[in-house]
Amino acid sequence: MKNINLIYYKILAILFLLTACQNDDLPKGNFNLDAVTVFSGEVAHEGASLIWQAPTGNLTPQNYILNWSPDGVETILESSTTSYEISGLINETNYKFTIQADYGDTGISGVNEIELAPQDELNFRVLPGNEFAIALWETPNRNDISGYTLTWEPNGQEIEIPMGTNTHQITGLTNDVEYTFAFGINFSGGANSNNVQASVIPGEISAFLINVESPMATDLVEFTYNPAYLPVNTAVSWKYDFDDGTTSTDQNPIHTFATPGVYDIAVQITDNQGFIFNDTKTVFVWGEKWAYDIGSQMKPQIPAIDDNGTIYIGSEDNTGFHAINPDGTLKWIYSGLSDNVYSSASIGTDGTIYVGAKDNNLHAINPDGTQKWVFAMGGDAIYATPAIANDGTIYIGSDSDNLFAINPDGTQKWVFNTAGFNIRSTPAIATDGTVYIASDDDNLYALNSANGSVVWSFLLGGDVEGGLAIDSDGSIIAAVDVASSQGAVFAINPDGTEKWSTTVGGRILSSPAIANNTIYFGTKDISQLIALNATNGSQLWSFTAGDIILSSPTIDINGAIYFGSFDDNIYVLNPDGTQKYKFDTGANVWSSGVIGTDGTLYIGGYDNMLHAFEFFADGLANDVWPTFGKNNKHTSR
Repeated sequence: MKNINLIYYKILAILFLLTACQNDDLPKGNFNLDAVTVFSGEVAHEGASLIWQAPTGNLTPQNYILNWSPDGVETILESSTTSYEISGLINETNYKFTIQADYGDTGISGVNEIELAPQDELNFRVLPGNEFAIALWETPNRNDISGYTLTWEPNGQEIEIPMGTNTHQITGLTNDVEYTFAFGINFSGGANSNNVQASVIPGEISAFLINVESPMATDLVEFTYNPAYLPVNTAVSWKYDFDDGTTSTDQNPIHTFATPGVYDIAVQITDNQGFIFNDTKTVFVWGEKWAYDIGSQMKPQIPAIDDNGTIYIGSEDNTGFHAINPDGTLKWIYSGLSDNVYSSASIGTDGTIYVGAKDNNLHAINPDGTQKWVFAMGGDAIYATPAIANDGTIYIGSDSDNLFAINPDGTQKWVFNTAGFNIRSTPAIATDGTVYIASDDDNLYALNSANGSVVWSFLLGGDVEGGLAIDSDGSIIAAVDVASSQGAVFAINPDGTEKWSTTVGGRILSSPAIANNTIYFGTKDISQLIALNATNGSQLWSFTAGDIILSSPTIDINGAIYFGSFDDNIYVLNPDGTQKYKFDTGANVWSSGVIGTDGTLYIGGYDNMLHAFEFFADGLANDVWPTFGKNNKHTSR
């Protein structure tokens, strides 16, 4: 008896599950009756075409029951019907269609279902012309189209366009006025589709369009003839000159520029009357101009540039300090080092190059690459870059806990000692000669340039790993690594009092740059390039890269910001913090960029390469402190 009851309850449970699984909105199906086994569909503009095969069993359906959702529509179709057109659907919306065979008194079969999403097949667009516009569209996959309706504002005009055309020219428009066009399909049954819209501003136009406003060298660039340039269907031949020695007679050519630069693209168009029209467009092609293999990684090393455009940089190859010509060829290698060059160089007014090394020395190098003198610092110059005063005095810190003031002849002027704490940051020199330096004892010091005595000190609460900057009002800007995933930026008045300070949620190891009354710096933990208001320290915007930013930002004449990231990319941002360019070097970028007088950006990478880029910078910003060390020579004064 016990086993019989168990079987009985199992049967009840199965029946309950079968009933629960059925859609309550559909007629109840008898699963012993033959269902529609072949059911498919094809989407169209705001519609769908359904097709199925009749069941092959002994019974013949009297009708078919067709449902679709989310509309909740049901229709009964005769048994001779094996296809059905549905209109009035919404494009880009998922619809579920179900079909059942109706056998009358015998019952209704189970459900077969498919899902379809109608697509916008019009591809409606409007191209602006000179006091006119051209509407273009594609014919949707439907056989019930009788024509189209086109309206536009602000004129409030409406026209009917017959079936059989895919373009219409709208004349009599006013240049520099925005027009909004609405376009819809008229169906033969009297219904209309939903309108699609496009807006244009007529005006002086180009004969061709490109798919990217400023393409990168080596990318495929698509040139598309603009039919709004000439009346519809009048152009019959084209000849493009890409200004790089190549041409094309295609109407819509695809071209690759091998090198970055400014190209004046010309096109010659012949119409069906034999008249020739000429048009040109300037295309700015950005990208890498060249890359020089230093032989080892460049980490915090930042290039310096002299008045002749020569680029100076060291690396971790332990053998030499490099001078590179502006065209990417080697000028000379200084081999007077016995250990790494981990810091960056600075350049004096007479062209002397000063660079610290892990051999515990400051090296003075003549412009021809020969050694001028060597000054022993008693400890590594790991991060510190020399600062150079107007009188030629060189200031540099080291891991000997000292800041040295060195005369141009290589003799010591004075030394400032921090009693057991490294000095790895780069000094900054005020207009009155005061020397500002941060120490690993978490203090910022103002030193008398005559003798190295302390004028005042300010507790920062963390290390300054990079360089300092000085704003136009004389305030000292220090970006501080507070540790514990935190950073802070201080603005200190020239008398040693705090002007303002702000904290950020990420350690700061990059140096601040100042331009356009804005302070820029990178962060480690949150991988952000942050812009602060220089007046009060409030945050203006932030940009998040794919990895940490140790690189110090550089600002160009146009306000664009340049920096590298450990996500392997070199970034160029617009003044509002949006991305303008991004170049993948394939390796981490810690180095910072410098901008030559011709606008070329130079920056080193973990890929051993000194990179030269064309980003159309137009030169370094003529502003307060637009790059590490204030200028391309890193004099920090």
